[in-house]
Amino acid sequence: MAVPKVFISSTCYDLFQIRDTLFEFIKSYYYEPVLSEKGDVFFHPDLHTHESCIHEISNCQLFILIIGGRFGGKYKFDKSKSITNAEYEAARLKNIPVLTFIKREVYEDHRIYQNNKHDIELTKKINFPSIERQEYAVNIFQFIDRVRLGDENNGFFPFEYAKEIKDNLGKQWAGLMFDFLTKRIKYKDDRIVSKTLDNLTLINRKTEEIVESIYKKINPQEADKKIDTTDRIIEGSKFLSRVFDLFHVKKLKSSIEEVAKINPKNLTWFEFLRDTGEFELMDDDEAGIDWDTKEEVDMREVVLWLKYKFEPVYWGVVVKKGELHSEIKKLIDLFEKYKELNKAERMKSIEITTANTV
Repeated sequence: MAVPKVFISSTCYDLFQIRDTLFEFIKSYYYEPVLSEKGDVFFHPDLHTHESCIHEISNCQLFILIIGGRFGGKYKFDKSKSITNAEYEAARLKNIPVLTFIKREVYEDHRIYQNNKHDIELTKKINFPSIERQEYAVNIFQFIDRVRLGDENNGFFPFEYAKEIKDNLGKQWAGLMFDFLTKRIKYKDDRIVSKTLDNLTLINRKTEEIVESIYKKINPQEADKKIDTTDRIIEGSKFLSRVFDLFHVKKLKSSIEEVAKINPKNLTWFEFLRDTGEFELMDDDEAGIDWDTKEEVDMREVVLWLKYKFEPVYWGVVVKKGELHSEIKKLIDLFEKYKELNKAERMKSIEITTANTV
């Protein structure tokens, strides 16, 4: 039976007792601990031992990082890093969950460093008691910053005794198990929903085929024309349905008759929506949108925005250069289908859209 492999990364000389304790603790969970000094790393004859350790990480599912007061050996292929630094980077690159533990006295010295790091000369004069060799103090503190300031998986736990690490590991692994079981249930639910939707789609297609067949037998002269009209109405309804989704529209404030009266033939899709009275067009200054909230860089090129009056939802509809958002391109194509409808057909297409809105 396959079991999770847990790589323990730290300097060995000063943390050997903690590494030994964690070795037994991990085995008590029936996981497989991986420690270089225990012979758990395959030292390939064609590779340097540093690279063998890095390669071994790709075979692991969990990574424990322990930061103490020693920098450790320099990584052969990048002297600015320690071996522990390189192992951590490899785990992050492989997207392996990392649990980080920092010796409490090192953590306290790091706080002093944080408060004074703007003054380089002063920092050089400070003696950090937790750090074995002062020339590596900044390297160790910068490594801690690299971990804690990461975009994700940047949690860490100061510790004084091995028991604190064990307690935290037990809780974190319990959390991982809970997350796995919760997602497993959701995955099964999603599969049921997906299968149900597939079945409904199949039933709908079969129903359409049966209705067409019956209709053609009852009224063969008009059947093809009626079926074609129905198909065009359904295609036309997709335009407003997509508008409802993109702009978070729950219900039209205007009546169906009023919207259907608007002739879209000579209008752009956004001019049509403006004429419903439920949307407004505005230039970039009027919109007053914070650039930092925009999801796409090319949105900076937008010169005209369309806003739904009843929700703070904006979409760029005209750009001075670059391309429009892919969702807007879809709307343009769908609007061409809507423009093919006459007034009566537009009413029916709007009825379909509003009937499907919860």
